Amino acid sequence: MLIKRVSIVLAQWCPHCVPLSLVYGRRMAGMLEVPVRVLDIDEQLERADSLVRSCGDWCEDYLIPQVFLEYDNGEVKHVFTGFSEAVPVTEARWNSLLSFIGSQQEFERRRPKEGVRRKPLAGFVEKYLSFEGQCRRHCEEPASFTKLSSSEDRLVGAYVCPGGFVSRVIYFGRKADIVGFNHFLEDHVGKDFVNSRDLRVATRYGWELGGDALSEIGNMSPEGVISEVYWTVYPRTDEEKNRGVFLCQDSREKRGCARLFIQGINSKNRLCPKCRRL
Repeated sequence: MLIKRVSIVLAQWCPHCVPLSLVYGRRMAGMLEVPVRVLDIDEQLERADSLVRSCGDWCEDYLIPQVFLEYDNGEVKHVFTGFSEAVPVTEARWNSLLSFIGSQQEFERRRPKEGVRRKPLAGFVEKYLSFEGQCRRHCEEPASFTKLSSSEDRLVGAYVCPGGFVSRVIYFGRKADIVGFNHFLEDHVGKDFVNSRDLRVATRYGWELGGDALSEIGNMSPEGVISEVYWTVYPRTDEEKNRGVFLCQDSREKRGCARLFIQGINSKNRLCPKCRRL
């Protein structure tokens, strides 16, 4: 079975896509000695949607870029989705992917040996899938990853700035539990604030994460992948633009229930209404 083509779904207006992923996608195709097909969602939406729906990280408003390998027997394999956290994160993961291709000249999912005990997901996420970022829509301060909820096989965390504003919330799991994540969000901020178009999924592979991720990922997931579901609020009305998601936590007073809540985007409150009354 031979690779016959690299296909990349992108948009000209997306900074994760052009020029970044277009350059890296062409470099990847050159390393594999195959042509590259570019599907621009503004010009070839039907073909792009069909490819992502059948083989990629599909949702109502899916993440781009997404990259696929097409084989001569008709098989198509998804190998990369851009990282919503920041453009430099996407670039770093591209470099890890190309480094892997250069050293291996193959794509594989490494599964753990029989009898290997599964390890909790939280440590892997903190090591390979949490990054320092910048607050969006609220301030220019750094945003750091904060764990909100976790179990052995799943974790929910948020990127939070010093003012408590939440740029995005992310679910990590062995499978993308969109329904469960949606219920988590609704429990925190209410049904009216959670829009399905603000949820985006991504598949993460050990080969793109660098370090020892390729050898470690099988201890978290029998499929050799970690699924992410991003929730980033994209306001569509003036009312929505004036509100934001915040984390109830005031480290100065050592108070807060560590739950998400909604308030005015310019509010200085560090605590939710319930905790402020205590």
